[in-house]
Amino acid sequence: MTDSPAALPGAGGSGKEARPSEVGPEHGPKYALLSIVSNASLIVLKLLAGLLTGSVAIISEAAHSCLDLLAAFMTWTALRFSQHPPDRDHPFGHGKAENLASLFEALLIVAGGLYIVKEAVEALMGERELPSLSAGAAVMFLSSVVNFLVSRFLFKKGELLGSPALVADAWHLRADVYSSLGITGALLVIQAGAWINPAWNLDFIDSAAALVVSFFILKTGWTLAREAATNLLDHSLAQEELRLIEDRIATRAPGVRGYRRLRTRRSGPFRMIAVELLVDGSLSLWEAHDLGQKVADDIRESYPRADVTFHLEPVHPGPFCEFRPGRLPGDRGRLRGGGAPAPRDA
Repeated sequence: MTDSPAALPGAGGSGKEARPSEVGPEHGPKYALLSIVSNASLIVLKLLAGLLTGSVAIISEAAHSCLDLLAAFMTWTALRFSQHPPDRDHPFGHGKAENLASLFEALLIVAGGLYIVKEAVEALMGERELPSLSAGAAVMFLSSVVNFLVSRFLFKKGELLGSPALVADAWHLRADVYSSLGITGALLVIQAGAWINPAWNLDFIDSAAALVVSFFILKTGWTLAREAATNLLDHSLAQEELRLIEDRIATRAPGVRGYRRLRTRRSGPFRMIAVELLVDGSLSLWEAHDLGQKVADDIRESYPRADVTFHLEPVHPGPFCEFRPGRLPGDRGRLRGGGAPAPRDA
């Protein structure tokens, strides 16, 4: 049975939710708009700097920022869609929209990285002069500062909301910070070399910096794609989260004798938790259900947007089971000692 009439927290259920004073998932789209505005502004600055300096690295960064803008818009759309309440066709809600957006964003990041590799290799094979490099370095440094501040904000809000789409967007921008700083350093080295000895031609450093940028972008894209795919395939929650759930169940001993078949997964910002609770067989149905409800409420004390479903299994009186982390979810929490499942009537 489920712990409340609503299929998902935040969709009208009676379970313990985040208090009104707390930030809720409905604030996610508003935070995503900040990324859209910052990316649009940086695109204009980078294009102007790239055209002014002729830097392939800066122009590549502007192209990458276009992908950032598209990804930010998709994040905003997914965050809005994920807030739709469960319906007949989607009884578990629409939280997976965030995971899909994260995966698509990761693919865009990888595509952008490969494009930069192509442009950098072509520049290395030819000859190119880079005038007015100081202006380009200033724009790239400004881009780093803006992306760092926005990514820091999105990290904080994404972790607070448990939103994979916001966290993915934050990682996307943080990768841009490191790549922009690398390009800034490369442009400054080229400028310093020209001041020291005008005969030196260090323009290849620009393309080399673009290759370094592509490495960070591809690495970030691969990490985000793997994480998004893992959640789409309903991977269980992390071990530390499972242990916390175990602890919450254990606090309801001796009425709850143990548990088995603990199944967990993520759906966007929501956690889906199903568990079979082994309860004292001498309890009435009302008492057993009230105990299960308390377990669900205890779990939501740590995860306010968790959807907790429990099944009650009566057992003979006996000691509460000893939890042994590391087993498969279906084998966890078996009774030890005097407890045994109560016989079913034929």
